[in-house]
Amino acid sequence: MNGRNVRDGCQGFTLLELVAALSITAVIGVFAAGFLHPQVKLYYGFDRLAKAEGMCGQAYTKLEGLLRYGYMYHVEPGYPETLAYYVREPGTPNPSCDVDGITYEKLPPVSGWPHISADDLDVDTFDGMTLELYFDGTQAREAKVLIRIMKDEETVYEQEAVIHSMYEYQVEEG
Repeated sequence: MNGRNVRDGCQGFTLLELVAALSITAVIGVFAAGFLHPQVKLYYGFDRLAKAEGMCGQAYTKLEGLLRYGYMYHVEPGYPETLAYYVREPGTPNPSCDVDGITYEKLPPVSGWPHISADDLDVDTFDGMTLELYFDGTQAREAKVLIRIMKDEETVYEQEAVIHSMYEYQVEEG
């Protein structure tokens, strides 16, 4: 042997260099995790809001499709989540009566009218979110609805809408 230490030719790290490298890696890892966590949370929030808006839009489209041909709307007191609506049958005149010179149209009883609630709309659900409808403020020719998307008793998104009866529109000539 030539008198040199066998370890002199080894290329390696000292313990101090190893500890310093691991410390720097840990600091960078904590920084990266601290930066990414809020980004993921923000993305999740926007994704949930986008899905809720989609559910709300789908509910409105289905409601508008059903209610635009409604002639009269009625909400039973104490049950704002259900709307009764009457649809005129084309070519079928309803009986009328005169009171003090004003002609009133007789409609069938409200109990025989179609009813609609959130369960009837068959809206796609995402991530356990549920649809709620409230028809407070509805008048005879105007259905007012609050469309609310809920998740775990928390309101994710809500939108108010007014759907008018097509019978209320008048075409102006001229």
